[in-house]
Parts: sequence; structure tokens; C-alpha cells
Amino acid sequence: MRNNILSREIYDYLSWHVREIEKKKELLFNEHYIEETQESINFKEFFKDYIDYINGYLGTVKVGKGGLTTCPFVIIDSIVEVFDTEEMENCRYRIVLPFVKETDSTIDCASCLSPLGKALLLKTENDEVNVQIPTGVLNYTISKITLPGMKEAVDRKATVFNGSTAVATD
Repeated sequence: MRNNILSREIYDYLSWHVREIEKKKELLFNEHYIEETQESINFKEFFKDYIDYINGYLGTVKVGKGGLTTCPFVIIDSIVEVFDTEEMENCRYRIVLPFVKETDSTIDCASCLSPLGKALLLKTENDEVNVQIPTGVLNYTISKITLPGMKEAVDRKATVFNGSTAVATD
């Protein structure tokens, strides 16, 4: 938990993200993991740990001017740019929920439950990541983390309707 101050925009986005992941994980669980199996137990534990980590981070930071304006670590739906230290090339991955059919074919997707997705999640820029895959080990250094659609998500974040008047809550 390296950064002590976040911009309001990043703080709001991460708070919104947690609420969205809570909803989506319930839908995924009810659709794909309804039977009590080791896989469903692992699914629940993974998402509990993921959400607890982000909530824990949000509980330790302050919001203010001069705060971090980029995502402090890799989250689901973020795009991660990495440098492959073996192949000496840059790669980009979007971390996605399982069973999601991504429409952007310009970016490789990695499920958050895959070895690559799990290895990248919650890591920060400049972290070195080693990923064991069936064909060997991938060695990456995280170069950049971006949040596509962040502004739109923050604008929609917590609007409730009181009669015909929309009131944003923080």
C-alpha cells in the first residue's frame, strides 16, 4: 500500500469499481459456480481477497490535491502494459472477468482467474512479475496501468434519484 494520497477521481473510481465487482461476481457465481465445489470455493475466496485488498487500501489513503491521478495497481478491467524481459518487447493485456467476450481485438485479454491475470492483479508500476504458464515462465516488468472509461464510470458512480432530481452522493 504505497501511495498515501489519491485524487478524488481515482478514489471515486476505485470505490465504484468495488461496488461493480461485487455485483458482477454475484452474477458470475450464480451463473457458473452455483454448485459447492472446490472451484466455487476458490472463486469466492479470490473475489473476497481482491475486494478486501482494495477496500483496505482505500481505508489507508487520503484524498486531496496532488494525489495520485493514475490507478495505483492493476485491477480488473485495467489495461496493463508490460515489458517482456526475455523477448525484449512490450505487451498489453486487459484484465477481464471470466466468461467475458471482449470486443476490442487490439488488446490481448487475460482472465483475472488465469495464471497471467492473477499474477498481474494488484501489482504496481515497475513491479517485476514472473508467471508460470504451461510452456514455461513469462518474465515481465509492469510499465503502465490505465483505466479505460474511467471518466464515464466516475460520472455515473453514485447517482440516486429523488423524484425528478438527480443527487450525486459521495
